[in-house]
Amino acid sequence: MATDVDPQIGVLRLSLTGAIAAGLFYVLCWVGALILPIGPASHMYLQLFTSAEITSTTALAQGLCWSIVFGLIAGALVAYVYNLPGALERR
Repeated sequence: MATDVDPQIGVLRLSLTGAIAAGLFYVLCWVGALILPIGPASHMYLQLFTSAEITSTTALAQGLCWSIVFGLIAGALVAYVYNLPGALERR
């Protein structure tokens, strides 16, 4: 029995997934930098989204907001790019 499944990814769902994952990753890096300075890798990631002092609450708030925005955009782009070749298969 063959089922006709639409192989497209929901853009909104993937955008929200990207926003949540990026936000959680930012918070984990911020907590890591606050509790145990583990090296430049987490610091560099935090500095992608804020220019404030890395362990400040300003860095947490500002960086979290920008990280979520980045996750939304990245998730949407991945979904659109994934769905784009699907139109070629339907022809």
